[in-house]
Amino acid sequence: MKYTMERWYMVSTQRFSVRKYKEGPTQEDIEHLSDVAKTLSTSGVHIVLGKNADVFSPIILWYGKIKGASDYAAFMLDKDADKRMLGYMGEAFILECCALGLGTCWLGASYKKNLVNELTKHSENEKIECITPIGVPDEPYFGRPRKSLDKLTGLTQSELIALPEWQQRAIECARIAPSAVNAQPWRFIISDNSITIRRIANNYGYGFVDCGIAMLHIELGASHCGVAGSWKLDSDDAVFTLQQ
Repeated sequence: MKYTMERWYMVSTQRFSVRKYKEGPTQEDIEHLSDVAKTLSTSGVHIVLGKNADVFSPIILWYGKIKGASDYAAFMLDKDADKRMLGYMGEAFILECCALGLGTCWLGASYKKNLVNELTKHSENEKIECITPIGVPDEPYFGRPRKSLDKLTGLTQSELIALPEWQQRAIECARIAPSAVNAQPWRFIISDNSITIRRIANNYGYGFVDCGIAMLHIELGASHCGVAGSWKLDSDDAVFTLQQ
């Protein structure tokens, strides 16, 4: 995915949860996203596109109802796979949608799960964890408050400013990563050559998915500075370490 990291980084600040849509994606967009979904379907994650307006109606979201959408992507996970990988791969797909000028919205519970299960081909070992509508937004950008970096890291402003640029960019990009009910159930632990994302809350069962989303954002910020690394997943921690 290295060739798309900068593309996703550049749109990460533009992504927001779109709930009103004026039209669906073009056929060209669907074909492109189908290829992207196949590429990102790895590490126990399976992404499948679908189309049915009833998936979003009449369910009411915590922040409001999804209106005007019929296209969607379902994010499925093998039962023995790590939920953080679903967040990681799913956010990559969502940012590719954003790069095409399309809106999305992570949905974990507020949609017709039984209908999506009926419409989506999947194995008995797979479970649909989340979906997203896909379409042209019919509302302006609406950002939501985020916790400050000093709260997310425990570092002072002077300590944050003293960090290498790649770490500053990485944690700032992760700070704006989406999470269920905007809870940001993570903390960032900084060392000389690594950043750890620690899950600190279950967040209605989506804490690990949220941390996976933040993992991608960490990697995007580092990549923007020409820095590459690898991830190690261990219990509640995900550690990004520089390649030597």
